[in-house]
Amino acid sequence: MTQAAERTQEALDAKSVVHRYLQGLRERDAAVISGVVAADAVYRIPGSHPVAGTWTGLGEIAEKFLIPMGERFDPTAEYAVDILHVIAEGDEVSVECVTRATTRDGAPYVLDISAQFTVREGKIRSMREYFDTEYFGRTLFGRA
Repeated sequence: MTQAAERTQEALDAKSVVHRYLQGLRERDAAVISGVVAADAVYRIPGSHPVAGTWTGLGEIAEKFLIPMGERFDPTAEYAVDILHVIAEGDEVSVECVTRATTRDGAPYVLDISAQFTVREGKIRSMREYFDTEYFGRTLFGRA
């Protein structure tokens, strides 16, 4: 296999892993998420809002971010992740998407997100998300 073909295969594999992760979020499927996120993954959300921070390890990511965030949304309403663009090169995948949900108090939630992933050996090793922190804080936490 040529070097270019190997890079293309790696990018497809990395993209597939990220797509599986996003599908797990849509379906609120912890087994899918834990299957594609490395045990020692690092997840970072910069900013000055209630969930800004860096979490290390699948357990910490789940317990300190994914589960608390999931509790902010109506569990009976759809949680959509509409993918607008995906760019992959080697281990790196960049996703532009819109998440759509309903908060626990019935308010609509629509957030544009840019997320960067590093995937190695079929697992997400790092995730970084960037989004409108003012909207996020106001809509989910009632603060500006």
